[in-house]
Amino acid sequence: MIRHAILTLIAFLLATGPITAADGPVETITALDPIANTAVKSIRNDVRSAIYVIKSGRPERQMPPLRFYQYRVRKGDTFWSIMSKVSMDIDTLMTVNDLSSPGELSPGRVLYIPNMRGIVLKNTEETPISRQLRENGIAAKYILKVNNTADLNREYLFIPCGKVSGVQKSLFLGVGFINPLQLGRQTSGFGARKDPFNGRRSEFHSGIDIACPTRSPIHAARDGRVVFTGFMGNYGKLVILEHEHGYKSFYGHLSGYRVKAGDTVRRGDMIALSGNTGRTTGPHLHFEVRKSNRPINPGVLFR
Repeated sequence: MIRHAILTLIAFLLATGPITAADGPVETITALDPIANTAVKSIRNDVRSAIYVIKSGRPERQMPPLRFYQYRVRKGDTFWSIMSKVSMDIDTLMTVNDLSSPGELSPGRVLYIPNMRGIVLKNTEETPISRQLRENGIAAKYILKVNNTADLNREYLFIPCGKVSGVQKSLFLGVGFINPLQLGRQTSGFGARKDPFNGRRSEFHSGIDIACPTRSPIHAARDGRVVFTGFMGNYGKLVILEHEHGYKSFYGHLSGYRVKAGDTVRRGDMIALSGNTGRTTGPHLHFEVRKSNRPINPGVLFR
């Protein structure tokens, strides 16, 4: 959704003036040295200017035009080093690029970097832009100016100096989930691994495996709502919890359930018993976290 949101914004800006055809849809940044790279220096200057205009209540005409740049992550880059070099904040890089955790960046990934801090919001009936602006405390005149629009009735808008909720940030920083097992030993991590049934072949592992005795208590890693209990292919007996902001957690290879679909649970509640069902070589829990249906590394999430 976010990649579509950014491309939609860029296409609108290209059509209405702030970005010209000569500039191209976005400018590519090849290095993040603010001294040697004029684009990075320009971004940092625009960030300071936008913050000053909004925080001091200056006229909206003083806002810099909204632009997006793209940067391909290099070996040695981290979320924190990139954020520092382009004078961004967590909220901006996190939401503009739909990142699930600081550790998600890898060499080769393309990041979108705006020339001001802020977040992308989608206008929906459930969360209209007007309400979100009140929650962010940002005057509408600045949103209208940087998005080059006469009203707020757009599918996506960039909110300069906007912030995400504390819940969203806690999920991103990895303090939103707890370990679903009080006792257990991780035996397989997230990502590429050797197929446990055929060591000559590799596979993508969408979660982590935690070895434990059969019928060990499994606890909800976060407050949520049970959206599935039942048998599902390689997962065997499975519980899926739905959390805020597009997150879901999966608990697989179970022997039994202590919840049913539709139940609301609190973090730490017992929801199931571990087992050995589905595609497995022995008793363990398969724990998986997804955001917007995309598997992310739960090993960097729970504490």
